[in-house]
Amino acid sequence: MAKERSRSRKPAPAPPKGPPVAARARRGATSAKRGPRVKPAKPYPGFPLFPHATGRWAKKIRGKFAFFGPWEDPQGALQRFLDERDELMAGRVPRGKTGESGKRAKETPTLRELVNRFLDAKHRRLESGEMGQRAFADYHASSGRLLKGLDEHRRLDDIDSADLGGLRAKLAVTMGPVSLGNEIGRVRSIFKFAFESGLIPAPLRFGAEFAKPGKRTIRLARHARGPRMFEPPEIKILLEAATPQMKAMILLGLNCGLGNTDIAMLPKKAFDLKKGLMNFPRPKTGIARRAVLWPETVAALKQVAKVRPAAKREEDDGLVFMTKYGRPWLSIDPPKPGSGSPRTAVVKDAIGLQFGKLMRATGTHVMGRSFYALRHTFRTVADEVGDRPAVDLIMGHENGQDIATHYIERIGDPRLKRVTDAVKAWLNG
Repeated sequence: MAKERSRSRKPAPAPPKGPPVAARARRGATSAKRGPRVKPAKPYPGFPLFPHATGRWAKKIRGKFAFFGPWEDPQGALQRFLDERDELMAGRVPRGKTGESGKRAKETPTLRELVNRFLDAKHRRLESGEMGQRAFADYHASSGRLLKGLDEHRRLDDIDSADLGGLRAKLAVTMGPVSLGNEIGRVRSIFKFAFESGLIPAPLRFGAEFAKPGKRTIRLARHARGPRMFEPPEIKILLEAATPQMKAMILLGLNCGLGNTDIAMLPKKAFDLKKGLMNFPRPKTGIARRAVLWPETVAALKQVAKVRPAAKREEDDGLVFMTKYGRPWLSIDPPKPGSGSPRTAVVKDAIGLQFGKLMRATGTHVMGRSFYALRHTFRTVADEVGDRPAVDLIMGHENGQDIATHYIERIGDPRLKRVTDAVKAWLNG
């Protein structure tokens, strides 16, 4: 039976002569009408592409063939190669091109597109009152430095830890350790926004180099700079030479530990001058603060009310202090829209400017010491009292790590007065 079956089988047909049909189709080798195609020569020596048998200009990149256009258009193929080379070298599918998986490459935003979306989100928080003008200006300035340092047209998937390390090195040239740490924190928040908003598929790896300066570096810088506080003789000199508004500001800095932004945004309703009290939340954090005023501070504030210029804008009429131009002492001019190059918001701190002039005029100027050093002075002296909760309430601080603060519902005015009296006693010697 086996022999009969083998005899009944028909022999396999002989293979056709010449190359396989698929190979002939790929090469476009034969055609009854056109005849064989001849590969063209390169347009010039050094032309980066070669003529592939499929009738297209090609190049082998990362072990795979990439095709850029027909033989008849070598210049167009070259231009496409130049446009897609970087993405192909990096192993990515070029924009608008279909990859091996059949999925079209997603348009990856540029750094400038990220920054614009980030600032739009922050501006909405500013308009809703969830963010202060100073904080928004800091984010705006950091965004401008980021665009300048990394090239605003860079795609987000092209940015890596080496780029951020180079950016940090540039920033460190012009910034101190504390400012550099704050800048790194803001840049990190920008790229965190990119991931949370779906602009990049995975969180950006910042690398070990793009880190905030260590505590040791910050301590050494502080030692080199010296104490950021004033001594009683210097304060008395400044008070004697100050204008009525600046005198009241200096007293508030020492009496209540107020900073530049706090004073510039002080509303009239924050004070009860009859009882000698200040009660209003910090503009920066919204944390409550309360202080007992010295008689000298009350008298200075009454004098300010007499000489204060009228506000030019109705919304500023409720502020305690006003410049001679009828503007707040701290203002932020937003960037002008439509500018070609990155523009940042301009912060105008008239308090710091005028206090700097006063220090230079009185011979009390020390490099690195500004109006904000009055707040440092208050805290340094007030801590000698040993009542930290009372000092924190005056300054608008909140220690979230101390569980005891969650159970303190009220601090009496006598405790606040004991703190401010101690600072006044130190000032009077």
